[in-house]
Amino acid sequence: MNNFELFTQVHRPKLNDFSREYIKALDIPLPLKESIIYSLINDGKKIRPLSFLYLLDYYKVNYNKYFDVALAIELVHTYSLVHDDLPEMDNDDYRWGKLTNHKVHGVDVAVLTGDAMLTLAFEVLSECEVDSKLKIRLIKQLANYSGAMGMIAGQIYDVKQKNFNVDANYLRNMHSLKTGKLIELPLDFAALIAEKKSDYELIKDFGKELGIAYQIKDDILDYYGDFKKIGKLPSDENMITYLSFYGIAECEQFLLKHTQNAKNIAKKLENNNLEQLADYLLRREK
Repeated sequence: MNNFELFTQVHRPKLNDFSREYIKALDIPLPLKESIIYSLINDGKKIRPLSFLYLLDYYKVNYNKYFDVALAIELVHTYSLVHDDLPEMDNDDYRWGKLTNHKVHGVDVAVLTGDAMLTLAFEVLSECEVDSKLKIRLIKQLANYSGAMGMIAGQIYDVKQKNFNVDANYLRNMHSLKTGKLIELPLDFAALIAEKKSDYELIKDFGKELGIAYQIKDDILDYYGDFKKIGKLPSDENMITYLSFYGIAECEQFLLKHTQNAKNIAKKLENNNLEQLADYLLRREK
């Protein structure tokens, strides 16, 4: 078990507890509160917020002060999954080993739950304890990476594949936006908060390579993974993915290549913790 795995074992329950108490304290309608907690508090990996806290810890920053920022990151990620699972999108019945939000709370509440989590993320971030100039940058970056020039752009390319000529460049661009941006975001945030300006561009490059590797691994697990481990049924059968485009043998080669690219960048940064993060994502089973 490497450093990142140990870190997640300790801090994933803490993040779930922090998130639950934050949402419980909100003065919002009970059906909405219950729906947010249902999806936000789960058995998911919490890679994005935990990688943020993990990198802060490496930089000797008191990460306990920034659980609210971690929550903002996870709110955006969870909102995207609640909406992805809807009948109009991927139409998934299971997520994290339990019924998807719309299967329990209904499509109407699931749509509003996603909307609420996205907007709440910006409110949470606006209250975090950082310099006002940095806070504006974090808010803008969250909007950029998750919005029309980031994750949402990637999702449009995904759901409207039939409108485009899907080739290798299209596939890479789509997933760099749809998945990669929210893998890059927490690492970028940590470098900014830790004031590691000299590391920032390499951290971004590391996040980009990791994002590609993460998506390839997801595509492999989505098709070959064990439901008991990944907590969801196969999806994207009618969509072009890395796996359907390249096949399993090439996908495994690309996975190793992009993971190694990320590790090489971590070596330039002399950051063994990031190497261990890349190794963890390579070996994950869900």
